[in-house]
Amino acid sequence: MTDTGKPSTCPPDTLGDMLRRWRRATGLSQLDLALDLGTSTRHLSFLESGRAQPSEPMLSAIMQGLDIPPAERNTLRLAAGLKPLPYATAPEPAQRGQVRRIIEQVKAAHSGVPLLVKDRIWDIIDVNDPARRLFAEILGEDVFSGSEPLNVLELVFAPAPLRRKLLNWDEVADATVRHVRHETGMAADDPAFQAVLARVSAMPGFSERWARPETGAADHFSTRYIFDLPGGQRAFDSILMSLGAPYEAILSGIRFDTFHAAGQNRIQ
Repeated sequence: MTDTGKPSTCPPDTLGDMLRRWRRATGLSQLDLALDLGTSTRHLSFLESGRAQPSEPMLSAIMQGLDIPPAERNTLRLAAGLKPLPYATAPEPAQRGQVRRIIEQVKAAHSGVPLLVKDRIWDIIDVNDPARRLFAEILGEDVFSGSEPLNVLELVFAPAPLRRKLLNWDEVADATVRHVRHETGMAADDPAFQAVLARVSAMPGFSERWARPETGAADHFSTRYIFDLPGGQRAFDSILMSLGAPYEAILSGIRFDTFHAAGQNRIQ
């Protein structure tokens, strides 16, 4: 049940659903993958339909064969009933410098639209100037000026200030949970993410949605935010981007979120 009293109509993806989606994303047929792995198409069909569960070595081989990014693999491990693997350790200083340069390049390439930079647990680790101005205008304060990064779940589920301005908060909340769950693999072994969950667990509507979001989908191309402001309604489409499937685990967790004015909206 959801907090609206209606039964949920969007069951979570099964392991078979995720395996099938990843295989199709690579353009491989069941026969292609079976040949690569040295197994049968019947066995792969059983795994994708849920009639069988993969062993840990088989699941690892499938994820390797499909080139699934390291940051995404815990989602599949959890769905298979396996313990998630710890995330990569913090990067060395030289690596952090490389990541910073890449982030600055992306920010420069999107200087005309608000952009948020998120890490693997969806902490907002950087914003560009248009994003800072947009959110300050909407919320009446600079929510990104604190010494600690603000997590997206905290931003969306806190009683104020964003929630009070959103006319379609329910849709945004469900879409956010679906995206975060998909991207983090629920991060069961990440102490930092567990701390985030502990902080937001008592916020209204969070626990029910985290267990089973009702609307929206993690694979939607964008999420619309509709704000109720003194000058009237303003809508923005949030579009998530990543660096594809980079070989460096450090980069595979970075996400960029751009906000594009819908209709006649303009950012001052």
